[in-house]
Amino acid sequence: MGKRIIFLVVLQAILSSCEQKITIKEAAFTTINPLSYTDVTYTSSRDTVLVSTFNGRIAERINGQEKEKLWLNLADEIYSITYDSNSHILYASTLNSGVAVIDVKKKRVIHYLNLEGSWIPNLKLSLDGKLLVGRSSDRKNHIWDLKNHYKPIALPDSLSNYSVTEISKSGSILLKGNGSYIFWNPLKLAIEREVKVKGNLAAMDASNNMLLFNDTHFQYYNAITDSLSPKKQHQDWPYYIKEQNEIIRIPLQLGLTVGQLSEHYIFTAGIDRSIRKWHKLNGEHIEDILKHKATVSAMAISPNASQLVSVDLKGGIVFYEMPLSKK
Repeated sequence: MGKRIIFLVVLQAILSSCEQKITIKEAAFTTINPLSYTDVTYTSSRDTVLVSTFNGRIAERINGQEKEKLWLNLADEIYSITYDSNSHILYASTLNSGVAVIDVKKKRVIHYLNLEGSWIPNLKLSLDGKLLVGRSSDRKNHIWDLKNHYKPIALPDSLSNYSVTEISKSGSILLKGNGSYIFWNPLKLAIEREVKVKGNLAAMDASNNMLLFNDTHFQYYNAITDSLSPKKQHQDWPYYIKEQNEIIRIPLQLGLTVGQLSEHYIFTAGIDRSIRKWHKLNGEHIEDILKHKATVSAMAISPNASQLVSVDLKGGIVFYEMPLSKK
């Protein structure tokens, strides 16, 4: 009981530190740990990924190997990376140089997409590798036709107040508005459908189901039934006390940072350094993954859907197995 009281005395200081780390993809962070992993993307069906850092490193991490292998150094802060396995091209959003287009086989930059003094916190690539989208820090939408000499595609004036958020598996661009999301077809230049839900999109699966965050809460939108689940949150803060080699459960709900959707499960991660696993159908809490020692900054699901990888702000990485036969 005594150690819990002592811990609560310093809780505010710890929370203040955590709050400084959650918005890692919303602004420039030259003062944060340069070794922090900012993003992760698979380069094979599973087990092999590329990770990016604030100090410009892109490194390869392989499941089962403790050390990273330096792959490329851009000498610029990197916020987001995404990989096209068909063309073997990596796209990296940087602080000062726009989006770097990198030939993975040759390990060199072949082009830069200019952002005019801004940067994109989250890059999104279409499944066929034809479109790259993102919204820059100066609130401008960017859509590039990668197969047409990186030609920009402009949104209609009627959609200028919407924010580019994601690309569906069919190639439609998801736009966030005030209390709704719109699926916009860039080929037909037409709106396909509107979903009236609120929250920040954390993930979307192949069926256009959505994981939505609102600070400490999340909701799951089922596209087939056009329904939204009740709000849920992490029940506590599992805090590790090194001196006692013990995890205590603090009854506080901290902000959520990133999430993912697999075929059967929802994964949510937050400032509390944990990843929680939930069932899609009924929202049941299934498991706590407590292997990170810092705020989880990015997650990705392997192309063969058998593995989840997560990285954190201290350069930690966790590979989590997802047996395809289990539901």
